Amino acid sequence: MTVESNSVAGPVAVHGGKPECLTEIFRDEVNLAVWRREPRTECLDFARHFASEVSSFERFVAQEKDEPVDEVLPRWALELPGARAWLADVRELIAMYRCLFEPAAVGVRVHVLADTMCPRFHTDRVPARLLVTYSGRGTEWLAESDVLRPESPGPLPEQPLAEHRIQVMPTGSVAILKGEAWIGNEGRGLVHRSPAPGDTPRLVLGLDWLS
Repeated sequence: MTVESNSVAGPVAVHGGKPECLTEIFRDEVNLAVWRREPRTECLDFARHFASEVSSFERFVAQEKDEPVDEVLPRWALELPGARAWLADVRELIAMYRCLFEPAAVGVRVHVLADTMCPRFHTDRVPARLLVTYSGRGTEWLAESDVLRPESPGPLPEQPLAEHRIQVMPTGSVAILKGEAWIGNEGRGLVHRSPAPGDTPRLVLGLDWLS
């Protein structure tokens, strides 16, 4: 497990090769935990196939405990090769998210994006969001030493920095982003954005903590 820190006092990111590294998000100084993993090949093949078929797609489901997740996909997509492997991966991630945070319900959002959804660097007003990019370029983020934060509460100013300072969550990796609504994390949420459109549409899974 590695910790990305800097000389500026502030949040840090943790990366690891085992799922246990995601528990590091409970440390006060951590606002990003990334489990670097390689999902099953058929899972990634399904994601690329589905993303290329639909080009643009969004679905949100508020999932109670033990409810099936099949409805996050169109019915026709359930017959695509690898669909069951992908859904099994989503179920495992939801179970992991529930184990970590014990939410009353989990908001499950699936996006297929041919364009950029959130092109500006920003923070999220959520406690903790889980993100996985299954197809295309992963979410971009900034280390705290590269972040320009406002002096008073308000939106982030434009972040003037060189491209080589922008970091990328690897495709397939599981990331938990600590947001502004995490108690004690106000003004310290992870700064991130959607990447510029590429040749491959992005398929992104997001899990949110619902009251």
